[in-house]
Amino acid sequence: MTQPLSDYPDRIDRHPDKLDAHTSWSRIWCLTWTALCGVFALLWLILRSGPRPNRFVYPCQQAAFSTAALAFGVPVVSAVMTARRRLSRAMRTPLGVSLAAMGLVMTAGMWGYLTWAAEYAGPEVDPPVDYRAKIYQVTDCPQDPIGERFVGVDNLINLMGREGLKLFRSETESLVSGPDGIVSSDDVVVVKINYQWDQRGGTNTDVLRGLILRLLDHPDTFSGEIVVCENAQFNSINNFDRPNNNAQVRSQSPHDVVVGFQQQGYPVSHYDWTVSRNTLVGEYSQGNMTDGYIVYPYNQQLFGRVSYPKFRTPAGHYVSLKYGIWDTESETYDRDKLKFINVPVLKSHHATYGATACVKNYMGVVTGNLNTNSHSAINYGILGAQLAEIQLADLNILDSIWINANPNDGPWTTYGGATRRDRLLASVDPVATDIWAVKNILIPAFIERGYSPPWPFLSADPDIPNSRFRLYLDRSMNYILAAGFTVTNDLESIDVTTWNGDGDADGDSDVDSSDFAGFVGCVGGPGSAVSPACDIFDFDGDGDVDMHDLAGVQRAYTGPGIF
Repeated sequence: MTQPLSDYPDRIDRHPDKLDAHTSWSRIWCLTWTALCGVFALLWLILRSGPRPNRFVYPCQQAAFSTAALAFGVPVVSAVMTARRRLSRAMRTPLGVSLAAMGLVMTAGMWGYLTWAAEYAGPEVDPPVDYRAKIYQVTDCPQDPIGERFVGVDNLINLMGREGLKLFRSETESLVSGPDGIVSSDDVVVVKINYQWDQRGGTNTDVLRGLILRLLDHPDTFSGEIVVCENAQFNSINNFDRPNNNAQVRSQSPHDVVVGFQQQGYPVSHYDWTVSRNTLVGEYSQGNMTDGYIVYPYNQQLFGRVSYPKFRTPAGHYVSLKYGIWDTESETYDRDKLKFINVPVLKSHHATYGATACVKNYMGVVTGNLNTNSHSAINYGILGAQLAEIQLADLNILDSIWINANPNDGPWTTYGGATRRDRLLASVDPVATDIWAVKNILIPAFIERGYSPPWPFLSADPDIPNSRFRLYLDRSMNYILAAGFTVTNDLESIDVTTWNGDGDADGDSDVDSSDFAGFVGCVGGPGSAVSPACDIFDFDGDGDVDMHDLAGVQRAYTGPGIF
């Protein structure tokens, strides 16, 4: 028969002091680790959220906030529910005093953080309600160049001209030139490519070559200089001559492109800003003729320092990216003689910023050295602040021939990891181009490759205002708008004109009278068979060429172009 425990009081009360000591030690251990977990969770929350409390919507931030709330909230609630006498006695112990002090410090720190975050004074500016951004898109770019031509570039420039954006500034009126055009015959044209990464991670050199060829075909005879530039930061450009390049012929580097034009006597060169990234200089107007970087004072809102390069080109032009071309005789700048064409490649940037396109390509313009904190400060809009200083590119051409369509990869892009899209986009609005391209090219490619949402943290998703892509893009936009330039991140305010080359029977990137003659020869009426040579006139895709396709010819008609 089992005896009741009351018969063995000595077994229970034999060492009450040891039981109390064990209970006290367990309580201290539990409270200490609970407090430490709360401290670490709160610190992580602050570090990851930065100056924007709206990041609390992220799952990781919510988990950290819950941990901190439990760590500090449960002891407080328990203490309140405890008898006043016991609470008073506990507060007189060293542990009680320490926990109370820690709670006060953390509460004050959290209050200070939220106050500081609420006072983050980065500009908050909305795009004008009546502004319409224009994007020009060509699709189905042929893979192989035709000599030095890249048909996609030709189609893009002619499409721009048809819609009113002329590449060439000239008194000669044509499809691609006019008094309001972009590039004058004697301009210095800086072409900023993306060449930090090899293989498909850099700008397509077939696109680069095709663009330079078109610039040299100025109706007034080009007499300026075309300079291909890049700052690869910590990576060596190797004189723009790596073996693995983004091109049909993979060995074709930017250096090969430049040398090919130089051998024909054209004023084409390249300049590596990477070698100047550690050189702090003054402007030419201050008597400083050294190549290097102008660096602004530290900006607390940006958590970094705005910077831009100045340099002497191989042809002897002194270029300040902010003020323009420096004349050593008159000691004056000419900003109008400097043109900037931004040619990035569209790709995933999973490691930090979700996506790279036009705005992010300016990380290859600023220096990451000289205490600028440029890369981290992208999140706070420093690239937009830089654009506000040096002004927007005269033209953005977004290379979407090969893209990195893997949300778990990039910005590096291997040959095997790239996805072909055969598209080129152009616009004077980098923000509109970025959000539209990510929404309509990059994200659909993610899904097509089997990467369904939700995507990893630091997402490129343009539909989430707190995605890392949207955060840096929107903050950059705000600085640009605050400087008086007009851009937009509103997809509803973007007009896109697209051409896939239909109607261009002779392959000269225009649709003119010779192409119309070809159309007339292909018309067979409804239901008629279409020869392969006539597919280009089947605008409605119904398998025949009839009068319904005439409307397509009329829409595509451009008149004669250059080729």
